[in-house]
Amino acid sequence: MTYAPDLIIDNEMLILVSEIAVLVDRISERSPTHRQIELRRTGRARSIHSSAAIEGNRLSLEDVTDIMDGKRILRDHREVLEIKNAQRACDRMDGYDPFSAEDLLTAHRLMMDGLVDSPGMFRDCGVGVYKGGVPLHIAPEHEDVPHLVSDLMDWSSSSDLHPLILSCIFHCRFEYIHPFVDGNGRMGRLWHSLILSRWRSAFSHLPIENWIYVNRREYYDSLKESDEGNITVFIKFMLRIIKAAVDEFVDEISYAPKGQKSRKESITEIITQDPGATAEKMAGILGVSTRTVKRHLSSMTEAGIIRRSGSDKTGKWETIRKE
Repeated sequence: MTYAPDLIIDNEMLILVSEIAVLVDRISERSPTHRQIELRRTGRARSIHSSAAIEGNRLSLEDVTDIMDGKRILRDHREVLEIKNAQRACDRMDGYDPFSAEDLLTAHRLMMDGLVDSPGMFRDCGVGVYKGGVPLHIAPEHEDVPHLVSDLMDWSSSSDLHPLILSCIFHCRFEYIHPFVDGNGRMGRLWHSLILSRWRSAFSHLPIENWIYVNRREYYDSLKESDEGNITVFIKFMLRIIKAAVDEFVDEISYAPKGQKSRKESITEIITQDPGATAEKMAGILGVSTRTVKRHLSSMTEAGIIRRSGSDKTGKWETIRKE
């Protein structure tokens, strides 16, 4: 049976797609600046760090950056290998065909080499997603996986849906099929970015995974709801996540020309001088909205750059390290 999603595209989706398209075109229209090139590098590191962290990897962003720079770090061997493998898989993105099952298997082999018994092969057993022993999702029978993946690839390659919506549907359906014994989450997120990168190349390094990690509870909740038949919940969630990632990138390249501080560096400086500064106060100093500052504070907290103790009004910020 050929795959066809049960989908109703509403105004909220269309507005989000339009807003994202406008934002990402602002990236595409620019000649690569020093700051933009720097953000591409850090964006890839943040993507790999966050996608691994979603799956339980405990390495910090600083650890991940050191590994990607070829430095030797004394950490858990498996967790280090997860990062090295993810880097290898991501470095090959330009050569993948997003609608090729063969390329999907190649990427999985790179991503999971040394981590599973049969990397680069579809599963030959039943799998499920459990929480506290309670099944959240029981995947289709393993005998059905090859043709389910093939149907998804065929539908995706011929669909006339906007890539922003198409990529969300692919991601959702991929997680439903759960084609591998392990690595399904990492591969689903990688392939989501891959599909988007064929629409706009900036998505090859935009850290969408970082925003998924920040909102990981809603990520899993929306996947579960889509598993029950409401795919629009996941699509809307992911479109909001993508918009946050693109908005952050545009914000950074617009704010920090060569030789100037980035917005995150400016926030870190404010915190160093005034640990009790609220998001509202920071927004006033920087001349931006409170929402923008809160978005950066959330991202910086998850990345392990800063932390907060106490309440929103009386608590204090503390810098952990420089990004």
